[in-house]
Amino acid sequence: MRICSKRFDDMNTSAQMTRTAQLALLVLACQMSAAHAFTATHYELDLRPDFEAKVLHGRAHIKLKADTNVSRVFELTSPTLEITGAQLNGRELAVEKSNTGWRIALTEAQATAANLDVHVVYRAKAADGLVFGAKHVYTAFHTCQWMPCVGDDLSRASVAMNLELPQGHRSVASGEPDAATGKRTQRWSQTLPYPLYTFGFSAGVFNEVAATPSDPRLRYLGVSDDDAALRAKFKESAQVLDFFEAKAGVPMPHSTYTQVLLPGSAAQEASSFSLIGKRMLDPILEDPQEDWVIAHEMAHLWWGNLITCATWSEFWLNEGITVFMTAAWKQHRWGEAAYQHELGLARQRWQRAKDANFDKPLSWPGDYPSLGVRRANQYNKGAVFMSVLRIEMGEEAFWNGLRRYTIANAGRGVTSRDLQSAMQASTERDLKGLFDAWVH
Repeated sequence: MRICSKRFDDMNTSAQMTRTAQLALLVLACQMSAAHAFTATHYELDLRPDFEAKVLHGRAHIKLKADTNVSRVFELTSPTLEITGAQLNGRELAVEKSNTGWRIALTEAQATAANLDVHVVYRAKAADGLVFGAKHVYTAFHTCQWMPCVGDDLSRASVAMNLELPQGHRSVASGEPDAATGKRTQRWSQTLPYPLYTFGFSAGVFNEVAATPSDPRLRYLGVSDDDAALRAKFKESAQVLDFFEAKAGVPMPHSTYTQVLLPGSAAQEASSFSLIGKRMLDPILEDPQEDWVIAHEMAHLWWGNLITCATWSEFWLNEGITVFMTAAWKQHRWGEAAYQHELGLARQRWQRAKDANFDKPLSWPGDYPSLGVRRANQYNKGAVFMSVLRIEMGEEAFWNGLRRYTIANAGRGVTSRDLQSAMQASTERDLKGLFDAWVH
């Protein structure tokens, strides 16, 4: 995921929180975790975007499974939503706004049930995570801004989305399309549990083309671009896909991967599609080697989506590996100079963390002083570490290790120890010192 500007690591945002504010959030998080006695296993969403009002109207059917701890309250961690009603078995539930979301009270009998089916009616306004244009809408990363969530963004669940759209609108959403849906309602479903932050959809007045008539794996949607322009901008996508499949040792986990070309500077992965802004991709028409955004977002199909960091402190496993794999694609397609150029950019951005005296181990669990410093470490130091690991292990052992890691952990949340174990199993060289120095 890269957001906001062409080279996102240039961003430098909010100042460090005070210790009092951090302590308050910690106490609040502990209170929330005590109340989370249920895990959501599936979300069924009925969604109707209002393009004029820039509001998403939603109904969520959430399947809940009881955890070991029993609580009479569970929380929807979506504080910006407007919840207008909640029901269980046709009976209204008491819903109360809290600082961190919406608290829903249960009867004693409901709280001790093994499974619950809760229905929530809500509205979401345009904000971070929900972007409206004149004739299009898309979601990006902040899933709990546009749907009611149980747990945090790393919680895994299956999902189905029914999008009610004006005539002539096309859509993409997490998972696979249902060919039986009508013209006004378009259904997408994903049976494999994915992290909530990878859930998403986009809809609008889009042109639609396939990569080639003989290759149904790739689908392109675009605002304002005709068929020929879409194919020209995404012409490298099929080769990128083949390269990553070979390196991962795992086929693309969806039958179709959709790339959506939008106005602006979007660059966001979702579980089965990506959103790419025209500012990101238009330079490819002048310089074919400017294909980094295609490669970066597509790499997340495996590293970041199918395999996801178990905690946000391990986020480098999503982004550092992906930045490295983007460089590896460029080496494969454009040669050694292109590879070294990408690694050089990563080293320059990592230097920002050093200049700020914040060069932390990759799995460091603490807070960062800014988003730019966090990215300097997790995106860029992570990529440089992977390149060092490649040199130390040698070509065959390194790529065998990455395949072992990907195959063994598909569909799971992982830590750096999982990567270390897979790499160590692929070489006789002792990697402990290397991982201790860079990661732990």
